[in-house]
Amino acid sequence: MVASQGDKVTVITLGPSGTCHERAVTEYLRFQGVEDYEIELTTDFFAGLEMVRERPNTFLVQCSAHPKVHEVTEKYWGEVFVVDTFIYPTKHLVLLSRRDVERPRSIGIVPATKGYVDLSQWEEIIDVVSKPVVGEGLLRGDYDSGLTHMEHVEEHADELRLDLDIGEIDTTWVVYGREKRFKGDLIGIPSAHLFRGSDDPARAVTAVARA
Repeated sequence: MVASQGDKVTVITLGPSGTCHERAVTEYLRFQGVEDYEIELTTDFFAGLEMVRERPNTFLVQCSAHPKVHEVTEKYWGEVFVVDTFIYPTKHLVLLSRRDVERPRSIGIVPATKGYVDLSQWEEIIDVVSKPVVGEGLLRGDYDSGLTHMEHVEEHADELRLDLDIGEIDTTWVVYGREKRFKGDLIGIPSAHLFRGSDDPARAVTAVARA
């Protein structure tokens, strides 16, 4: 992550507060040793992309599962670039339904999470921008079921029931910035142990270095 020394880094990601995106970005910045930063939350990745394009020291982080990844990558292909990726799990995912509904007929769901469930169980599929918003809509009665975070059923067990416990899912995150990073050599973390049957990454990396 490149920024002018002393300047605050701004990272834009999916909101509102409480998303998997926000948590992943916070952990990523801690991992990178970035201390002076601001996270801006948006419900529109293309609006975030415009901010990266126009403002220095500004980055965008998007989960690779998001259906608009290719469009964000391609929109300003000569101005905004993929500069990093990382692996980090989602928050604890669950399928919830309202306790006062015996047979759920509608579901609120983020498009990027539709692969976790068989949507033929519901008559109406309602696309929602993020999982915290799914939880809020479920509590309001906007739909009968919703794929959201475990915290919602923990906080509202009298109103919501747990239908499916999915858990935290390891996924990848794409980091966009204005300064092109790729210069011709592959960028990645040495992971030879994955292919050599070793459970010791440090030993595998040493073996590669000696080869």
